[in-house]
Amino acid sequence: MRRRDVWAATATLASPPCVLAAATGVRSYRLGVLAFSNEGIEAPEGDVFVAELTKQGFVSGGNLIVERRFSQKLGLDAAAAALVALKVDVIYAVDGTQAALAAKRATSTTPIVFTSADPVGFGLVSSLARPGGNLTGVSIQGSAITTKELEAMREALGTLRRFAYLFPTGARSMPWYPGYVGAAAAAAKTLGVQIEFHEVPGIAAYEPLILELARRKIDAAELMAGALALVPTDLDYEQIARLFLRERLPAIGPPRLGFLLRYELAEGLIQRRLAYFVGRILRGTKPAELPVEEFSTLRLIVNARTARALGLTLPRSLILRAEEVIQ
Repeated sequence: MRRRDVWAATATLASPPCVLAAATGVRSYRLGVLAFSNEGIEAPEGDVFVAELTKQGFVSGGNLIVERRFSQKLGLDAAAAALVALKVDVIYAVDGTQAALAAKRATSTTPIVFTSADPVGFGLVSSLARPGGNLTGVSIQGSAITTKELEAMREALGTLRRFAYLFPTGARSMPWYPGYVGAAAAAAKTLGVQIEFHEVPGIAAYEPLILELARRKIDAAELMAGALALVPTDLDYEQIARLFLRERLPAIGPPRLGFLLRYELAEGLIQRRLAYFVGRILRGTKPAELPVEEFSTLRLIVNARTARALGLTLPRSLILRAEEVIQ
């Protein structure tokens, strides 16, 4: 969805809250969190998600027991199966489609809440209005991001004629790829931009490709996502951003890691909606009765420092529209 941040947490919360809940006659609930990440110091479900559940009366460490499993420790399918074995009341699949698919493979009965760019195309649900089965959640409108990013880059440069998408090997086989390419082609046609796509077999292949794009006077470029195993790390992104900057080629990617700009989803709002779904299910509503919500609220982030290094003067209209400007 999260264009992916690595969150983490300690493993399973201890059992005393269960004992306390039983002693007071209050029912306890068990939430499974399936995360595509390593264990660390922060909860992968996010602070906003936790706060919203608390407002609904589900208090972590009180009447809510949170079981977290992490794919990079166990493997995604094994992590999902572990949560099912714990008989959790609902699984929250953090970090998008792949976690949701793993959860779906693990169970056809335990409710699952997800985010996905194309839940129908991926086979998570039958339709947005009537999801059927044991899954529901939020559909991310990737086509809106594609269009807005091209528009923002054209505004930043003043003109945009030729644009290149770079994607890692394996992206073509992903279910979302045809839709992404179709959205990019439609946006490019509307804006009068010629686009091209380049497959990159590994991190070492970015440098010669970026050199070639600069030599050919491509106006700007963007890094596309790939299979989860091939998503660049933060260090990779920083290295690639330095290559773009060295060749004075504006690029769309994580601005905090050196790229010029990017539209990101308003994750706090998404977490609130996902917490709403989880709360409804914990109170007895079936996932099949909760239509998948389409979500397209975006926030523009601009790196003014990168713009200065590229010799660009960003228009005031773009700066005012950005929710975050990195100086």
